[in-house]
Amino acid sequence: MNEPYYIVSDNHFSMNDDLREKDRREKIFKVFDKIKTNGKGSLIIGGDFFDYWFEYKNQIPKGYDSILSALSDLNNNNIKIHYIAGNHDFWDFGYLNSKTGLNFYKSDLSLKSNDKKILITHGDGILKSDVGYRIMKKIIRSKLFIFLFNLLPPSLTCSLAEKISKSSSDYNHHDRYKKIIFKDTLDYSKNKWEVGYDIVCIGHYHQTGIIKHKNKEIIYLGDWLSKFTVTCIKNGKSWQGDWKEFLNLS
Repeated sequence: MNEPYYIVSDNHFSMNDDLREKDRREKIFKVFDKIKTNGKGSLIIGGDFFDYWFEYKNQIPKGYDSILSALSDLNNNNIKIHYIAGNHDFWDFGYLNSKTGLNFYKSDLSLKSNDKKILITHGDGILKSDVGYRIMKKIIRSKLFIFLFNLLPPSLTCSLAEKISKSSSDYNHHDRYKKIIFKDTLDYSKNKWEVGYDIVCIGHYHQTGIIKHKNKEIIYLGDWLSKFTVTCIKNGKSWQGDWKEFLNLS
């Protein structure tokens, strides 16, 4: 996998084509243009790139044409794309690869930068209190659930999927729960450090920051609802900023 690693997460791009959505897309397209200008590297998506994605046999969610085209353009410019499934967009069954050339992962992604081993996880279900969600996560990703979900009309499943994917979002995404989020994700990261990882990148919680712990790191991947976070890793060194700061990097 080619460096630099450009990481975005929790973009939650919507099927609605309103002014706010157009503005959010324009920001990511400018980031993509900057990556193409740099001429090398890999785009890594940490999950929930789409606010809803369920791939039917003969139908996909509407409204994402411009984003799919932009991803395909990146791939055609030798920027490989690695997409980790989130809790909003787990249900891709090959379309994204065929349309854009990206690599889609149903679980965490491991990679290296210099001598550092990196884990990138969407992060849903990490919190110790998320017992109920972890049970539901297994159910909604099962073959039986997917089969039954396929029997429902897309017009109904759009609203149903929104309710399912938000089962723990009110708890996980609010800054008033930062202490719990940071404590539980630190414990999670310590376990990963013990098995050889040096950098743990975590999405889902919409938090930002690069936290150093001795010679290890936790990186919170932010979001594209208000923070417009871009994280870069190159030669074992990490950087994070918003989309404007990224565009101004030399």
